[in-house]
Amino acid sequence: MAVAYKAPIKDIVFGYEVVDTYDVIGKIPAFSDFTENIVIPTMEECAKFAEEVLAPINAIGDQQGATIENGKVSMPPEFVDAYKRFAEAGWASISLPSEIGGGGMPIALSGGTLEILSSANLAFGLAPGLSAGAISAINFHGSEEQKEKFLPKLVSGEWTGTMNLSEPQSGSDLGTITTKAEPQDDGTYKITGTKVWITFGEHDMTDNIIHLVLAKVPGSPEGTKGISMFIVPKMMVNEDGSSGQSNNVTCISIEEKLGIHASPTCVMEYNESVGYLVGEENRGLNYMFTMMNEARVWVGGQGLACASGSLQGAAQYARDRVQGRPVGMSKEDAKNSTIIDHADVRRMLMTIKSYVDAMRYMMYDNQLMLDVEYFAEDEEMKAFGEERCGILTPITKAWISDLGVELSSMAIQVYGGMGYVEETGVAQYLRDSRIAPIYEGTNGIQALDLMFRKLPLDNGQAMQRLLGDVNELIEEMKKDDEVISSMAEKLEKEVSTLSEVTLWLGGRMLEGELVDASAAATPYLKMFGQVLGGYYMGKAAILANKKFKETNDEFYTDKLTLSKFYMEQLLPLTSGYASAVTAGKDDLYAMKADNF
Repeated sequence: MAVAYKAPIKDIVFGYEVVDTYDVIGKIPAFSDFTENIVIPTMEECAKFAEEVLAPINAIGDQQGATIENGKVSMPPEFVDAYKRFAEAGWASISLPSEIGGGGMPIALSGGTLEILSSANLAFGLAPGLSAGAISAINFHGSEEQKEKFLPKLVSGEWTGTMNLSEPQSGSDLGTITTKAEPQDDGTYKITGTKVWITFGEHDMTDNIIHLVLAKVPGSPEGTKGISMFIVPKMMVNEDGSSGQSNNVTCISIEEKLGIHASPTCVMEYNESVGYLVGEENRGLNYMFTMMNEARVWVGGQGLACASGSLQGAAQYARDRVQGRPVGMSKEDAKNSTIIDHADVRRMLMTIKSYVDAMRYMMYDNQLMLDVEYFAEDEEMKAFGEERCGILTPITKAWISDLGVELSSMAIQVYGGMGYVEETGVAQYLRDSRIAPIYEGTNGIQALDLMFRKLPLDNGQAMQRLLGDVNELIEEMKKDDEVISSMAEKLEKEVSTLSEVTLWLGGRMLEGELVDASAAATPYLKMFGQVLGGYYMGKAAILANKKFKETNDEFYTDKLTLSKFYMEQLLPLTSGYASAVTAGKDDLYAMKADNF
């Protein structure tokens, strides 16, 4: 049977301290009173909801999924009830600005809550996650009238929101979209076209769904420069804010998928549906990136959630399962032994657990930088948040989501044959996690973003500032005790390799060898992720060492052990990517396409 999910509250709270959340957030006037005294009870309440309401229906959603009949999508009844309770409890709005009716908490707080909710039930968490992005897009770019009309019920969770980008012929290349937006005399537009891959594009958990749709106005420029963004409600909104008549928005079908079965992935048809232009014409892609950047950070978080959830089951199974005598153990001692005493099982569990910590710290830091970018009043601080968030986002999205798949698979390996059997529940984590490297911009696109947009930022100085922070930490680690100073040496070696490769790439791009850089993009991102993981684990080691001396709590010695394991056994993978980065394009293009 599946292991009951238990939220890792202590790990989450520790994660906030590792990335200096309270020091950084305290410099933003809106959040100056944000402390551990808010985080701990919030996580405890979120854990209670996730463990009691969401986790028990996770397998139900996987087995039953969403269904469609005559254009209407029905969720499992348990999901409809859970969503109602979710919205009533205020979880939909906790990290939204207070001026629009939200809880006024920083985005950083949602790192922990979304991790808990999505580990308990990833498919469920996609609906409010997308709504949060839609709310941000309308709040930052919509008119006052649009905010008054659509935000109250989106914020309360009475309605949900979506993002509509892709079309059957236009996936990642949005410049080729054909959805039309015909201007009307009353200032509205008639939206006509088909959109695909629309998460929660239709469902019965709320009575209205607010779609943000990319479309082209006749006569607009070619390509992405001619894209506009529109608010298109499923149902028209009456003067009193209630849902009115149908807006000719139809779900044609839902996809049969590998995982996230209780998240309906819809093909949406707009037939002269009423749309409201957000901001200015032809700036839609800029506005949509408000949603996409937040969503990309959280997609990385979905990888974290699946890895964290699958770890719990694997560790419990390893503690319970009796099988074989561990090497070096006597027959007598082996009578009380389980597979967690086998070195290879330990290696797998340590790998998952140490990566999960590094993934958590990276995602929390990225979300903290979103708060700095959006809400800091000091312009220098705000600019730093934008710069650092820009660099971290593709790494958070790609490195963490790739690891989510790898580590969920490793958790199945801990179970052995039972992991391949659905009743243990761990296989669902692998199936659910597999979408994360694909949607919100494939991980290959994230690698290209890092290479061609983020590496050249400020003539390469933005990247050097980040590596400078890593080197500062290394110097701090060298001043600590022998264990941590030893970690510093290992981190210093890999940072040096990354810096050399970064300079080489910069030179290739200056020489116009862009295909070489393109060929190097994915291994470079993996390399960067591995080093940043070491950076965060170094910060964790210093904090854990300090806390252990204060409390004598073995939780902190375990954190120190996990950092040491990362530095010794996982960080060295960095150098392995270096030759792949510098290999160039020749081997990739040496074979004819037909010969693969």
